[in-house]
Amino acid sequence: MGNRLVAFGGFLECFDKNKCEHEYYNDVYTLDVTTNKWEKKNPASRPDKRIFMGAAAYKKKRAAVFFAGAQYNVNVTSVHMYDDLWEYDPDVDKFTKRAYSNQGPGARLGPEVVIKDDTLYSFGGYDSNFKAHNDMWSYNLLTNTWEQLKKDDDPNSPSKRYIFRFELNESGQDIFMFGGNYREKFTIQRNDVWKYNIQTNTFTVIVSEKSANIGGRTHGAAAAFGDKFLIALGDKEAGGCNTNQASEQQNPTDEVWLLRLDRDQPLHLWSRVKIGFSPPPLKRVFYAKVGDRLYVTLGFSFKCDKPGEAGPVYNRDTYSLPLSQIR
Repeated sequence: MGNRLVAFGGFLECFDKNKCEHEYYNDVYTLDVTTNKWEKKNPASRPDKRIFMGAAAYKKKRAAVFFAGAQYNVNVTSVHMYDDLWEYDPDVDKFTKRAYSNQGPGARLGPEVVIKDDTLYSFGGYDSNFKAHNDMWSYNLLTNTWEQLKKDDDPNSPSKRYIFRFELNESGQDIFMFGGNYREKFTIQRNDVWKYNIQTNTFTVIVSEKSANIGGRTHGAAAAFGDKFLIALGDKEAGGCNTNQASEQQNPTDEVWLLRLDRDQPLHLWSRVKIGFSPPPLKRVFYAKVGDRLYVTLGFSFKCDKPGEAGPVYNRDTYSLPLSQIR
């Protein structure tokens, strides 16, 4: 919001279910990008501890909005999904819980949201019955009313997924979607790109799963700027380490890829962005676009070089990438 980033929640993940348990947070920090200083906040009331919630900036009110999310133990025998929506005002350090006037998508892990004007848009997610969704909803932030825009299994919508990239473009007309997880017996990482046009309520595939020139990935960062869509970091679908827990393999990357949307061609392809100084390979980062820069913080790399010593290497640094310099 403005020149501040808001970071909320998250967890320290246990990677050996015989030795430890996940540790959850509901603390709040803000980063002033003009001074590059973090400040710990102390709101009187706040949402429960959680991970994998949808989050977006409500620019008209200079507030951050957080929707849904989850807590679960390392064996995934105890799972709690949230369906609440909270608004945080960093100017007064206050959370306000929204009271819905009707039923919305329900409790979920990993739905993604964006906000245009006074409307929040949410897609997908993973529910307490371990089922993924591909329904689309809008939420009127003035009337607190949900409306279903696309039902589950709509043949003209992207496939079911959670924890994907979901970015409103600068014109405010389209939302771009990339990647994400889909899990039944095994976790599948998506690699397709879709465009959702708000005015017409229609999805258009930009890069299909068959035509994509990069593999699937999730838990990374993204930005839509000008006529470009960029993805950075995250977890790749193959390689890395197996861990003693009910999660996917750990294979963070430091790759940055760019998709040019202005080219009049039948097939869009990703191009690798060559950058100098960069973060290490990281997944599960917090990220946001501020002005012409993409900021990333937190997340972890994963040490795989010695059997028995594999484990997360947590990142506490904050990085930014100047989008205006990408050609």
